[in-house]
Amino acid sequence: MKAGFIGYGSFAKKINILFSYTNLVDEFLFFHPQKTIEGLFCTTKLEDLFECDFIVIVSPDWTHGQYLRQLQDYKGYVFCEKIPVISREDLSFLKNQNNPLVYFDFNFRKSYMYSLLQEYKDKILYINHRMGHGLALKEKYKNNWRSNIYYTPLGVFQLSGIHFFDLLVFCFGSPLSYRMAARNISSFGDAIDNFAISLEFENKIFADLFFSYTSAYQFSTDITTTDELIEYNGRELIVKGPRETFDVDGLYTHPPVVLEKKMDLYNDSLNNSISYFLDVVKSGGTFYETFLESNLKSTELFLDILDNLKDNWRDR
Repeated sequence: MKAGFIGYGSFAKKINILFSYTNLVDEFLFFHPQKTIEGLFCTTKLEDLFECDFIVIVSPDWTHGQYLRQLQDYKGYVFCEKIPVISREDLSFLKNQNNPLVYFDFNFRKSYMYSLLQEYKDKILYINHRMGHGLALKEKYKNNWRSNIYYTPLGVFQLSGIHFFDLLVFCFGSPLSYRMAARNISSFGDAIDNFAISLEFENKIFADLFFSYTSAYQFSTDITTTDELIEYNGRELIVKGPRETFDVDGLYTHPPVVLEKKMDLYNDSLNNSISYFLDVVKSGGTFYETFLESNLKSTELFLDILDNLKDNWRDR
């Protein structure tokens, strides 16, 4: 198969490598609107990509809408990185187009974490998820599109946090309510680099999510159910239970470990997502309608949060 790529930044290079590892793609054509990339088969004409079996959009978030519009007459498959779009106008366009050949890469949906949330769905009480590292304190963050609030109006939540947020919405539906706090800490840009949101879902599940670009590295999830404690530390998943665990005096004590599983939530799910996309392309099938609807639901909630934030934002 022949793949067209829009974008060739650091993440785009990673996606390109993962597609090449599948051995299903034997030719790549890269598009850039202004330049060619040394050592690669490139074009500055977007229409040249129309000869490809599928097109991968891994350009900056704020460009997704314009490229999806320019590809509306393309008859092949499209793999578009999250977030699909960052404006109401572009969201309306996607809803009206309703193209069953377009796939949005909310890859946590293809993770073991998704299976776990489904398995314990009726028992979950509380979820706490934390993701952070020090990107916004690095010199390379300065003058980068990621540090500019115009291009990334929800900053770290838009760029990294949206994955876990989408996973919860995909599993539990739209939250009944939410509260959030946003901060800009780094002097290297004006984008939001710390974001916290508390969510309440219909089935009495509470969730707290925190995302930071100015912290030490962290990637962890703790889930409390009515009978188990589930911990993920970025490398390993640990399940402890049951609730009725007692010490020698008959008092409640920490339950023992009943499951340990190696897991790389992000990379495993990204590989699974690409494999799923290619399976559909090979079969000549389509992406089921409810999948597309749920992608747009997460995007609409993102825009609701953005509007709420704009109404209440104070530079601190």
